[in-house]
This record gives sequence, structure tokens and C-alpha cells, in this order.
Amino acid sequence: MPFSGKTKPSVVGYLLHQGLLAQFDTMVSAALLVVLCTLPSLAHAACLSTRRAPEMDRACRDFDNSLHEVGSKWRVHCMDCTCSASGIHCCDVLPTSISFPDDCKEVYDEANCNRYAVRKDDPSIKCRIIGGIGK
Repeated sequence: MPFSGKTKPSVVGYLLHQGLLAQFDTMVSAALLVVLCTLPSLAHAACLSTRRAPEMDRACRDFDNSLHEVGSKWRVHCMDCTCSASGIHCCDVLPTSISFPDDCKEVYDEANCNRYAVRKDDPSIKCRIIGGIGK
């Protein structure tokens, strides 16, 4: 049915009339869902996995040669790790790098799993972090 009258219909009015708005809304929702489902995987940008040794029946051996039961979780070298039937999976809890002003330097505090920047000429003054890559 064509539009009649002196005023031109709006784009939304035309799409509603043609039944296309529901299809457009569905496509936008699907695209948004794909983006949102991708974000959690980007949050753990630095992860690694290793296979469990065949002779290890119910445990995994980590990088420090410590044993962990299947199903357990732990933190080592600022990485959150899990032991599963297939092996060990670990992800960084910190960004892999940070951006800061040129008059600053990066400090990595492994004991507290923290990464920050301080002034080069006065390390007692913390610098503003501009951005980070990874977690």
C-alpha cells in the first residue's frame, strides 16, 4: 500500500509499514550478542594451556613443579590457573603492558600482582596510566 498525503513518511514509519523494522531489530540484536560474547575472551588476552601428563591420573604439575588436583584453582606468577582432565589452563591477572607519560617508568610488583608507573626522577610519585593491553 503506497503512502499518501502531503508529508513524507519517516524512515521508521516506512520500515514499520513494510514489516522490516522487526527484521532490522533482530539483526542489530544478533550483532550485539556476537560482540558481547567476544568481549570476555578479549579480557584474558594472555592465556596458555598445557596438556596433563598421561601418567598423572588425578593431578597436574605446574611450572613450579607443584602438584594440583583436577578441579583445583590457584594463582602462580600473577596467573590464575586451573587443573582439568585435559591439563592446566592459566591466564594473566594483569595487563601485559601499560601506557604512561614519557617521564615515567613501569614498576612490576609480582608479590601483589600489580603493575604501575612512577616518575623516573622521583620514584615516590606515581604516574597516571593512560591505557593497558590485556586484562
